[in-house]
Amino acid sequence: MGAMDEIRHIVVLMLENQSFDRLLGYVDLGDPAQKLEGLTGAETNPVAPPGDMTPVPVQRITSPSAYVTDPGPGHDLEDVNEQLFAEREPRDTSAPRNAGFVLNYSRQAGSDHRPLGSRGREVMHGLDPTLVPIITTLVRSFTVCDHWFASVPGPTWPNRFFLHAGTAKGFIETPEVPGQFVSQFLSSPYDMPTIFENLAERGLTWTVYFDDYAQAFALRRLHPYGDRFQRYEQFARDVEHGTLPTYAFIEPRSFSAPGFPANDQHPPHDLLEGEKLIAQVYDTLRADDALWRASLMVVLYDEHGGFYDHVPPPRAVSPDGSAARPSGFRFDRLGVRVPAILISPWVAEGRVDHTVYDHTSIPATIKKMFGLPRFLTARDAAANTFERNFLPAARTVSLTNLGRLMPTQRAAPASGGALSAYQRSLKALAQAMGSPPAAAPGAGEATRAAQAFLQQPQSP
Repeated sequence: MGAMDEIRHIVVLMLENQSFDRLLGYVDLGDPAQKLEGLTGAETNPVAPPGDMTPVPVQRITSPSAYVTDPGPGHDLEDVNEQLFAEREPRDTSAPRNAGFVLNYSRQAGSDHRPLGSRGREVMHGLDPTLVPIITTLVRSFTVCDHWFASVPGPTWPNRFFLHAGTAKGFIETPEVPGQFVSQFLSSPYDMPTIFENLAERGLTWTVYFDDYAQAFALRRLHPYGDRFQRYEQFARDVEHGTLPTYAFIEPRSFSAPGFPANDQHPPHDLLEGEKLIAQVYDTLRADDALWRASLMVVLYDEHGGFYDHVPPPRAVSPDGSAARPSGFRFDRLGVRVPAILISPWVAEGRVDHTVYDHTSIPATIKKMFGLPRFLTARDAAANTFERNFLPAARTVSLTNLGRLMPTQRAAPASGGALSAYQRSLKALAQAMGSPPAAAPGAGEATRAAQAFLQQPQSP
């Protein structure tokens, strides 16, 4: 009996908008044989090619001010194109140079509605490991994947869809108005088959745990499963009562309310709130030794959020031949590199996996581990699976009470202001979900499911 038989629970916590180099670029594992492809300090970006070509080097940041980035960098398809190719509509995408990050961020508008200009160099900041002790400790205690790329060179929604469904069905944007859902909740255009249905067909259980909004509920095929969407607090109860599902997907808090700051790490939210969430999920699993020995936790980020990373993304398999409109993008290249950590007594301590993964490696690995009936698309069928990291036998892990490592220093909070594109998308989803057409089949059930978990927080 090994990990493939003993691991009965996979818990995926997907956070928001951080590149690998930003969070983990300066982490040293202390073993020359286990060296991350991180930052050397010699990496640069030109300021504004082809004009001012003065190199802007990466900078190791030790100040808590780095916890809050305001405004956040751009990360739509055109922004990522500019970050990778220094052109918003590149003709040749065969050789990304990752040379347009400073240029792109310098164009972002600040609180005065003017371009950031010289502040564009802030996108080259990498955090000293002491600033993010939770994720750093997990990297040093378990296995980190340093070639895990976002599935799409674009924003949150298509990347999350790739994790759930192996495709975004041609949708490249993060929708920001209810009309982009065809104005009717039950007519949601996101009708792709998902890993959740594959699990159910095999007789296995799943739950989406969420705090304020569940973006996964945009997937039309999940609408009948309102009872599978549970508040985040239920995660700890399910662990305590031995009812944790086979697959648990955790969505962080995307809005701030009094006493409950956003913890998704999406700029301008405080990074430490996300660190606290990671520690909570880990400590909850670790508290039950039997469950811990049967679990794999994956900490992952949906996309890089516009922050600098020096590793060029590779090409990818187009999932289903669909193309985005109007760009014509065929989903045949990956997005920018993101942090990904495998956490379990079944993986080695301080190990680096250099294999190329993207978000569809999650459903591909789940399929392999649990003998699911089918792949979702050509993308997950071609994806590398990460069970190669499993040990022949579970090891003893002494790391407990991770939350004790939380630093006390804080950055000045962001000044508020306009909602991010992702927050606007969640509010648009909520509006569409809250008023499905009364005559539509299943409308009452869908409304009850929506109302069971929707809130409308007021603060960004």
